[in-house]
Amino acid sequence: MPELPEMQALAERIHTVAAGASLDDLQPMSFSALKTVTPDPGELVGQTVVGVGRRGKYLVWSFPGGTRLLVHLSQGGRIDVEDPPKSTRPRNGVLRLAFAGQPSILVKEFGTERKAAWWVLVGGDDGPLSKLGPEAGGDAFAELVRTGDDRRRVHTILRDQRTVAGMGRGYTDDALHRARLSPYATLASLGDDERERLVAAI
Repeated sequence: MPELPEMQALAERIHTVAAGASLDDLQPMSFSALKTVTPDPGELVGQTVVGVGRRGKYLVWSFPGGTRLLVHLSQGGRIDVEDPPKSTRPRNGVLRLAFAGQPSILVKEFGTERKAAWWVLVGGDDGPLSKLGPEAGGDAFAELVRTGDDRRRVHTILRDQRTVAGMGRGYTDDALHRARLSPYATLASLGDDERERLVAAI
């Protein structure tokens, strides 16, 4: 599953394509992947993309009025920047976004498990983002590590998106190795030096 660094790079790449462009077409290809009933995704067509960013492992397209489109790639999801834009319907497609004068963005998914998902949220509705903890590497995360007394294993805490957003198994393993910490250590058991090493590693 893509983790925070890959998702950040992907968001920046898509931002260069979509920011300031009009959404000409939105083509759902896997209707079970859409996790919201209202608003109608078709209402986004004709609107200008304000920007594309990331929260945790979610890609976030922002539109005027606070409306947002979220995409979570899960295990098998991938993004294609289609230049030139395509109109064919791929067998593993989830969603295609077409923009005026720009490449199109195709969300697709490989494997047998279909878990890639997308949401359309009105302003003020955070949907699945409301359940996320602070961003890994941010100030709130550093405060959590420095002062937290959680008795769970650090490895578990870092992978729990409700506690820390953006980390997965791969980057958690790397961070603990760089910080010279056991994957079995609990946060509550760490000394000040160990906590600072963990903050620095992430």
